[in-house]
Amino acid sequence: METDLIQNEEEAAPASLSYVLKEGAMMAQTWSVQDRVVHERNVRDILDRVAGLRQDLEQLRAQTDTLWERFSTMALERVLAGELRDFLDGLDVELQDLNLRLIGTDCEIDRVRARVQEQRRVLEDKIAVLEPLAHRTSTQSHIGMMLSRVEGLEALLLNLKDPSPDEGAGQAPPQTNVPGDLLYLRIRLLTTRIALVASNRSKYLSELNTGLSALLSDVERIKTDMATLLTRADCIKDLSRYWLAYLDIAQNIKSEG
Repeated sequence: METDLIQNEEEAAPASLSYVLKEGAMMAQTWSVQDRVVHERNVRDILDRVAGLRQDLEQLRAQTDTLWERFSTMALERVLAGELRDFLDGLDVELQDLNLRLIGTDCEIDRVRARVQEQRRVLEDKIAVLEPLAHRTSTQSHIGMMLSRVEGLEALLLNLKDPSPDEGAGQAPPQTNVPGDLLYLRIRLLTTRIALVASNRSKYLSELNTGLSALLSDVERIKTDMATLLTRADCIKDLSRYWLAYLDIAQNIKSEG
């Protein structure tokens, strides 16, 4: 049965070699020097933008807290002084500026998040190409056939026509089809090398993807903090409308009286 397998391998050897060479070229293109340079540049850009978002968030938090404190502590005071409408009008100008900054930063967070997700998708696509090659292993039958051919080549090179009686008992004569044996071994060695390189490269890209996943978590935390600021700004806006409605009602009652 092994002899039949060997014959089938020899018949398929040229096609197999071509296929293996194509696999090697495909793997080389999967993560080229240019790919690495582009990835590193994109990650640096993302990191710079995330750092900028953190800085913007702190400034927006300080502006929102200040606006909230002024509103919560001075609104009632201005009601008693009869200056509430002027106070709210001035507050509304600041609130509009704050809303524009909040919305702009929130949109930037979404863009950065999409950028990280796209970069992760690129890595995952490359890992998907590498993993089938990395997980391919030689079967016991292939190992047996490779050993048989190595023994045959060894016997030929050492000019050993027949094994000793003790060693040769019960064993099939070694295969000595030198061109076929060498081509077969070359294919198997190339396949093994491709599997090893693909495994290492897949592991490296997986580590890069893990780093992007952590970076995405940072962006999500910034998004959550931004949602808190947006909610607080909306709260100020709603309370301001409440006070304006209160002034309108009070003015109508005063006019009717």
